[in-house]
Amino acid sequence: MSQPIVAVPPRGRMLADALVHRSGVEAALADFGAAYAREGEGLDVCLADLDDTHLAVEGDAAPLLAVRRTALAWADAVQGHYNRLTCIDPLTGLGSIQHVQAQVAGLYRAAADGWLADADVARTHALVVIELPEVRGDVEPGFGRLEGMLRRATTAELIRDRLPSSSQVAELTADRLVALVRRAPTLHARLAAVVDVLDRRLRVSPSGGSCRGWVEALPPAPDAARDLLDELAR
Repeated sequence: MSQPIVAVPPRGRMLADALVHRSGVEAALADFGAAYAREGEGLDVCLADLDDTHLAVEGDAAPLLAVRRTALAWADAVQGHYNRLTCIDPLTGLGSIQHVQAQVAGLYRAAADGWLADADVARTHALVVIELPEVRGDVEPGFGRLEGMLRRATTAELIRDRLPSSSQVAELTADRLVALVRRAPTLHARLAAVVDVLDRRLRVSPSGGSCRGWVEALPPAPDAARDLLDELAR
């Protein structure tokens, strides 16, 4: 008895073309998963259409590696969508505590689901925290707010430039910023460079002062990580 003919789903045509020509398959899988997420389709629909596309071209359901790459692309696109829902300060470019909470929670979920090469989140990632000095109390209030905003914006820019593996820099309090970063042998030296440059800039600011920066280790469990962020935000 002949096998029923399976049609390529409309959104699977680019992937089907890549499978036929054996070229650019990895990129096509990523685009396939991300497209379903952007259009609001669930992962079950995405993976069902992935199987149909593979069946139409290869005669078999999608292999595990293709499912993994597609699901990761779908998850990344969904996470990016929810991250953008939380407001980013348009003046400083800083995210909120909800940003970093979502990023940290997503990291633990990915580890638990087996999507990370190394599931030990505490070994692969950490939080970088920078605490700024307070603006002088005798500064005119409007100018004081502007100075504080400029300090936070400068700090966020330095973190992004000197720690390229960092996530969205978030504001925990008016004087304390945090970013999720990948651990690396040079992490402490890079953070020290950020603090050094920032201190030199602070010395010529109206309120002066110096900052403090440190690497905060992530705990083994996600609930403890959330408690840590709550503590840092006090």
